[in-house]
Amino acid sequence: MLSNCFASEHHGMRTATRAGLLGACAGVLLLAGCASMPYGAGEIRPDDRRFDRAAAALNEGAEDEALDLLDRLAADYPTLPGPLVNLGILHAAAGRDNQAEAAFRQAVQAAPRHAVAWAELGIVLRRQGRFAEADEAYRTALSADPAYALAWRNRGVLLDLYLGRPAEALECYERYLELIGGTSADEQVARWVAELQLRTNARVATR
Repeated sequence: MLSNCFASEHHGMRTATRAGLLGACAGVLLLAGCASMPYGAGEIRPDDRRFDRAAAALNEGAEDEALDLLDRLAADYPTLPGPLVNLGILHAAAGRDNQAEAAFRQAVQAAPRHAVAWAELGIVLRRQGRFAEADEAYRTALSADPAYALAWRNRGVLLDLYLGRPAEALECYERYLELIGGTSADEQVARWVAELQLRTNARVATR
């Protein structure tokens, strides 16, 4: 199985360039455990090795084969969100936002409390400039799994850079750092926190 590698918004330099697209995962994007994720009814048959074959295809650079295998898994197991989430991740990584959105929305129809699907959908919506919808997707992800650290980080980026709500962004970043083990676990986000603290304190001082 491939290791988990979820998307993460970037936040560096100027606003026009610091949002980024997806976190770099060197092409390794499939969610491990696709066959037995606890968000939907049923599971993939033990003798059905198509997910493993899709993972192997990606490792070999055969994205089209991986997509075809995941498409067929999604068709054969419509109540399972895992294949759909993986399809969405692959489409999003390739910049196919419409297909990614469709896959993530199908996933949350199958499993309405699938935090990963909601959070990944939030990134796709943010890239399309649909900021209010992206925030709703992140909030739904965090309602489903309040301990999902990357969703806190990505919502913080959205609030900070796109919605102009620095105080709420600060709360998101601080919660993210708390979940991952403190400032030493992500020095970049720790710098964003310090920057926002200065900005928010300066606003209070000038009132």
